[in-house]
Amino acid sequence: MAVKSDPEKKSAPSVEEDVAELISLVPVTLHDLKAAVPAPMPMRDAMERSSLGKRHATALLAVAAAEPIGVSELAKRLGLLLSSTSTIVGELSRAGMLERAEDDEDRRRTIVRVHEDFRDAMEGWLDVAVAPFRTALERLSPQARAHFLEGWRILAQEAALRGTGEDQGVDCEP
Repeated sequence: MAVKSDPEKKSAPSVEEDVAELISLVPVTLHDLKAAVPAPMPMRDAMERSSLGKRHATALLAVAAAEPIGVSELAKRLGLLLSSTSTIVGELSRAGMLERAEDDEDRRRTIVRVHEDFRDAMEGWLDVAVAPFRTALERLSPQARAHFLEGWRILAQEAALRGTGEDQGVDCEP
């Protein structure tokens, strides 16, 4: 006797269907995350006075999340060249928002941290910026969280391969 399949039960989506959904979710989510957390007034004022932009805000948040941090490590976290990161750090330092110091153990290494005058505002801003990530991870079971993070690590690795030219995929240049 044949068993009828449950009409409510759908087959698992194909990889292509999941890719399509992910492609639609990522830009909207990233836009919403960036737009939802404007810099506190003291930060905005300092940034406007020094003609600093969004890339500076991203660097500030990264420093606040990991301070003290070396400029090389910051470049890695931001996905930028060391020279670009050094320029951003220099601009933030001249604006009085970051402090730079030589590493006592390795004088070639520059350590950065949020300037004391901006620390409280920065910590509040960071808490608000990180809240959606924290809440989303808290809503997942430990196993689902591990799988989610594993997926993002793999995506980051694949994206990095494309950025370095190590992957010999399709040439998209005209």
